[in-house]
Amino acid sequence: MRYVFYLLLVIALLLQSCGPSRFVEPLKKKENAISASLGGPMANVPGVATMPMPFTSLTYGRGITNNITAFGSWYSTAAIFGTFQFDAGATMRIIESENHKHGLSATGGFNFATDRWEWNSKFWPQLDANYYWKYNYRMQMQDDLLTKGGTPRANLIYAGIGTWYELSGTRSHGVKQKTRVIPMLNIGHNLNGKKWTLTTEIKLIAPFSSNENIVVDYVSLTGKTGSTGIYIGITRRF
Repeated sequence: MRYVFYLLLVIALLLQSCGPSRFVEPLKKKENAISASLGGPMANVPGVATMPMPFTSLTYGRGITNNITAFGSWYSTAAIFGTFQFDAGATMRIIESENHKHGLSATGGFNFATDRWEWNSKFWPQLDANYYWKYNYRMQMQDDLLTKGGTPRANLIYAGIGTWYELSGTRSHGVKQKTRVIPMLNIGHNLNGKKWTLTTEIKLIAPFSSNENIVVDYVSLTGKTGSTGIYIGITRRF
């Protein structure tokens, strides 16, 4: 059982999170949002196809201020295999242009997992940063002059970098831990409606680590290093 737990943790670590980046643009103060996401790292599944792993997660977020959003996520796929996994954190808007078209946000948080057999547990701090650009903001401003509330939001294109930090000195079977920082690069898009957002994202996971001679046959745009993740998510604001 311990081996199964560590295998699941390796998979969870490589996919960074079971979904796209959380709240690249913070919610408004006291605004709430729930989201569901599907996707994961690309892998060759024997006898099936090359496909993204179908990991799922559910997220809730709330705007603490207009610049800070707190959130928590539950990894529903991991639960099916007997591992309780969740993450929590907050996104802060660091910089925004005067015309509100460009911005930079940073996310700090942690990921925790434990199994139901022996209660083995793991904890990873996480730090992300994303730059975003609103490409139809003028239309949004025009709509604001004609209607009251519930106006469409500008769509977003964003790119960023994320890092996971491994605190344990050993891996499974007592093997020494050599990799302390796991980087990720991502680019994504938010298609925003009045209350709904459709998010698509591509992520380069651990692009500097070899993906050869490991349990899962990962597929990566960089070849023999890391894995490429594909994610889709839907969010409802209220």
